[in-house]
Amino acid sequence: METLYCDLVRVVGEIQEVVRLGSPESVSGDQARRFVERFAEAERAAASGVALFTPVVVGTGSYAKKGHASAQDWLGDLSGTSPGAAKGRLAAAERAATNPSLTDALHEGGLSPAQLAMVTQAATEAPESTGDLLDLVGQGASHQELSDAAARFKAAARSRETEHLRRARVHATRRFRWHQVDSGGIRGEFFCDEVEWAKVAPSIEARAKELWKAAGGGSEPLEAYRLDALIEQLGGADRSPGADGSTGARRPSKGARGQAIVVIDAAALRRGTTEGDELCEIEGIGPVSVEAATELLSEASVRYIIREGFDIKTVTTLTRDVAAALEAALIVRDRTCARPGCGKRLGLERDHRDVDFGDDGPTELDNLVRLCPQCHDLKTYGGWRLEGAPGAWKWIAPAHPKSAHYIARARRLAAAKGKARAARERANDAAQADGNAKTNGTIRRNRGSP
Repeated sequence: METLYCDLVRVVGEIQEVVRLGSPESVSGDQARRFVERFAEAERAAASGVALFTPVVVGTGSYAKKGHASAQDWLGDLSGTSPGAAKGRLAAAERAATNPSLTDALHEGGLSPAQLAMVTQAATEAPESTGDLLDLVGQGASHQELSDAAARFKAAARSRETEHLRRARVHATRRFRWHQVDSGGIRGEFFCDEVEWAKVAPSIEARAKELWKAAGGGSEPLEAYRLDALIEQLGGADRSPGADGSTGARRPSKGARGQAIVVIDAAALRRGTTEGDELCEIEGIGPVSVEAATELLSEASVRYIIREGFDIKTVTTLTRDVAAALEAALIVRDRTCARPGCGKRLGLERDHRDVDFGDDGPTELDNLVRLCPQCHDLKTYGGWRLEGAPGAWKWIAPAHPKSAHYIARARRLAAAKGKARAARERANDAAQADGNAKTNGTIRRNRGSP
């Protein structure tokens, strides 16, 4: 082991030398990206090593020999984190030390502290989930995908009494905090039960999309309009864009009403709990217990999609509007952004995957996919493609990948063209309405003539 330690000292010294001598300003963006990718690999390997060896330090009390009163103080000082964060890493490492599968994964050096914490926490409630979650990590799953999978396993493992206690704890610690930031502006944070949030989130999302589309869909991110929609719903100023593109004038709200969508497997609904990979999720929010989902039955604005032998491939439409049954099938199939490794579930957009609508692409399930706005931009303006099939999508790069700056410029240009086209259409409609009014007035006058 002393030889391995000497090798580690040498490798760390070499990495430090690269950092010390590196000149970021002298490399291209692609070269910088490759450096960061290697540094990230080293970071995960180092985190795995920390997790493997810290239980021995804790068990022997060796940290006290360096003058530290507790293991979390010692690790916090070493890693430059708070004692609380260090305590979480220590707890995850100690749980991993008792699980052979996790120990093997740490020896492979590919687990970040966040991934280790997520997998070990899930293992405490659902021990059988460890293998599946580690498989997801090995497949390159995103943090969101791993979090969703862990939540499903834990929800399925909870008893009805455990779920009641969990939700009671959430309710007891509900909060909304805000403070003024020194540089200007207000920063807020809230915490509440998933069911309570599902009662208001769809309306906020629907109104945000209205505002975003009215503004051209490219000048500001959708999340900015989510705040505008929330403030509007609370009685503040309507931030709808004016004729000149400006915002801030108080205007009547369109009264957008979203619909909370619950996707649930029929077997889980009948049983009252999920098992294995069965679904019980609130669209855009995430996995919940069957009991929590059924609390929304009394809400008029809730739509339930029950998954059981629902083949919808024959439903098509010749317009951009997706038929209700086809939309349901798309929501059930694409629970998150279809781009492998993304996992985002909020603000997903429909896209004609293979043949674009403008090229007479059919609006049918096999030609549709749900993507987050960022991945949609990569596909639309960056030339990336989705190939394969649901559950086995492949994200194919173009021959000459575009930078984020190029994609942003292309999106802004498309948004500007869209706004100009909409303005022309409104002007034409107004001119036609004015012409029709004049024609009708002439007809009335002629009828009134002797």
